[in-house]
Amino acid sequence: MTYVAAFSYHDLLAIFGDASPHLNSDIVVRGVSTDSRTLVAGNAFVALRGERFDGHTHIEGALEKGAACCIVDRIYFDNAELLLRASLIPVANTLHALGSLAHYHRKRFHIPIVAIAGSAGKTSTKELTAAVVSAKYRTLKTEANYNNQVGTPLTLLQLSSEHEVAIIEIGTNEPGEIELLCAMVHPTHGLITNIGKEHLEKLVDLDGVEREECTLFEYLADHDGLAFVNVDDERLKQYGYHQGLRRVVTFGIDHHADLRVHVAFDEDLHPIIHVVNNTFTFRAVMRLHGIAAALNAACAVAVAWALNVPADVVQHALSSYTSNTSHGYARMVVQHHNGLSILNDCYNANPESMSVAIETLRRYPAQRRIAVLGDMLELGTNAHFEHMAILEEAAAKSDVVITMGEHFREAVETMEFSNVQWCKTYVGCVEVMRDIIGANTAVLVKGSRGLAMERVIHLLTLDT
Repeated sequence: MTYVAAFSYHDLLAIFGDASPHLNSDIVVRGVSTDSRTLVAGNAFVALRGERFDGHTHIEGALEKGAACCIVDRIYFDNAELLLRASLIPVANTLHALGSLAHYHRKRFHIPIVAIAGSAGKTSTKELTAAVVSAKYRTLKTEANYNNQVGTPLTLLQLSSEHEVAIIEIGTNEPGEIELLCAMVHPTHGLITNIGKEHLEKLVDLDGVEREECTLFEYLADHDGLAFVNVDDERLKQYGYHQGLRRVVTFGIDHHADLRVHVAFDEDLHPIIHVVNNTFTFRAVMRLHGIAAALNAACAVAVAWALNVPADVVQHALSSYTSNTSHGYARMVVQHHNGLSILNDCYNANPESMSVAIETLRRYPAQRRIAVLGDMLELGTNAHFEHMAILEEAAAKSDVVITMGEHFREAVETMEFSNVQWCKTYVGCVEVMRDIIGANTAVLVKGSRGLAMERVIHLLTLDT
């Protein structure tokens, strides 16, 4: 990523106030870095701290590489002479300082900034939406899933005069994070994919998830932004008539909306998207697979419509888009290997996305369907119940279910299904499948990122 944001002495003074008057008045910052290994001369180095690292140990190296200044926690530096000599800016919290730099830079731009939040499908929706919008506009997008208090400001710091639209993914795992990111991003448009069971360790329940995610809509209401409301979601649909939201576009697949997207599937489970209204009419057969891809497409179409992307441009973008599988794990990508169809959905998992993936497997054209499922993490006290619920659904919709992880082990021991078993290792999963895979078999592989379920696919493709 290239961080092009420039800051003068007066900019730094406006951002950091009393922490920066000692800097040389001719200082010019070109770009912001949080990694001394990739820092280039002229960057401002922000010394972040985490559980396993401390950027303050790399300040000397950053200065040697030509950092224009270093932003540090003031608790570390109370020596005025050192501050003056080394061009250090002491702040109360370097993470918040990174956000302040990003927000200051973002306010320089008067372009549509679309924030994408939600319990499941954020990254896939962001990628597909960016692909559609970029077919008309020069678009900045969040890379990968860098949607937290580090990744989001680093994305905003890439904004430049060449950009006409930005698609920014924002995520949360605790109350208050969406509010903080909205204040930083200052979105003009906002979309929430859905409300589901995510990060229940801190968000507790669906009410807590809704309060947190819908902070985006509250921000848009307060700042006259445009909200995209998914009326197919039971909790979100009420916001289509929320009195505080003055600018709303409703969209959906199964319900009446401002923009209704009709979806069917071909024999290989490619979504067939059909949109008809007064100004936006097209039909597109997607190269992606499954139900989630259709839901993501509905989101992308709504954003494209609001941003006046022509229908023929949207049609071509949806028809040609493919997912990246270079890192091994993917978001519902079908891989064919020696007659076996592997539904690679290893990117991540929560109850919402797991249920959609299992339903996709049920619909996939095959004589035998095998679900290989890894634990869903960060569900707190709800973990046991949620894993039992998913196990019950998987057992009903698949011929064979193979599970991994301690949560699924407990669920398997609690419930009795003739077609379900638990394996301790990736090799064990593949050994079980070796005896049951036959002609025309489809295998779904899915689990939270911490389970790295793509290792099953790697072994399976070596073994078959």
